[in-house]
Amino acid sequence: MIDIRTATADDSGRVLSLLEEIMEHHGVAPPPRQRLLDTVTAILASPSHVLLVADDDGAVVGMCALIFSQSTWSASPVCELQDVVVTQSHRRLEVGRGLLSAAEELARDRGCSRLFLLAESWNFAAHSFYRSLGLAEKTCLYFERDLMGNSETPGTSETPEAPAR
Repeated sequence: MIDIRTATADDSGRVLSLLEEIMEHHGVAPPPRQRLLDTVTAILASPSHVLLVADDDGAVVGMCALIFSQSTWSASPVCELQDVVVTQSHRRLEVGRGLLSAAEELARDRGCSRLFLLAESWNFAAHSFYRSLGLAEKTCLYFERDLMGNSETPGTSETPEAPAR
């Protein structure tokens, strides 16, 4: 039976493996393992973050990160869901559904008015999955600036800039 629970420091290695698996699956080179571990450690220590894991008899087979903040747009607390990951061997076994259900319950318990996430435009399987759970699709453009000057930062892409108008 899959147990959805809050991650502990003991889960860090297994969480790193899941993150590396999904990055490699998406063709992104994972950051150095120590930097990723430092990030997971900071998340576990942060009161504005929660890391949920799906535990299958001691094996972490899924995870998601929740970030809690105040939204001026909603004038209330909100929850951003990041890095919904289920290991390949456990996909289509309701693990992702359990993670999102637990995330929603936790967000409601914290008084959040919205739960939201971003999905890559090409990740059609994820889009179908989120729609099947009743998440409303919103249309927007996502903009970012690499502040590290590192083109190898996970999740960034080198796209030529369009001329200014």
